[in-house]
Amino acid sequence: MKLMPLLLLTGIFSPIVMAQPACTVTHFETINIEPTREAVKYDQQSQTAEVHHQQPMRCASITFQTSHTLNKVARAMHNEFEAKYADMTTAQSHLIKFSDDALDSGYVQLRRNKPQTVYACFSTSSTPITSIKCKFE
Repeated sequence: MKLMPLLLLTGIFSPIVMAQPACTVTHFETINIEPTREAVKYDQQSQTAEVHHQQPMRCASITFQTSHTLNKVARAMHNEFEAKYADMTTAQSHLIKFSDDALDSGYVQLRRNKPQTVYACFSTSSTPITSIKCKFE
C-alpha cells in the first residue's frame, strides 16, 4: 500500500505528460521581401558589367499558441522561432514584431491555448520555407 502514492507520482511525471510542447505553430504564411538593390560589378579590363541579384529575405506571418500563460519581453523573443527551408537547412528568427495591440510596455502576454500572431524574419535564402517551429521554454 505504501507504493501506491509513489506510483501515482511517477504517472504524473511520465514522459507522455512531460512531452507536451510549450509552443506550437498552428499556421504560417511566408512573405518574401525582395531586395531593393542589385549588386553590380563592373570589370574595367573587359568593360563588362555583371548584375548579381540578391536573394530574398525570408519572413513569415506566424500564428502560434502556448501551453502555458507567459509574460515575455517582446524584444527578447527575437530568436524563438526556427524556419526549415526546402534544402533542409534551418535558420533562427532574427527580427520579430507583434502588433501594437498585443504589446503592453514592451511585454507580450501569451495566454494558454490562445492563438497569437507575430511577424518574423529569418535570413536570405534562394529556397522557400517549408516549416516553422517555436521553442519557448
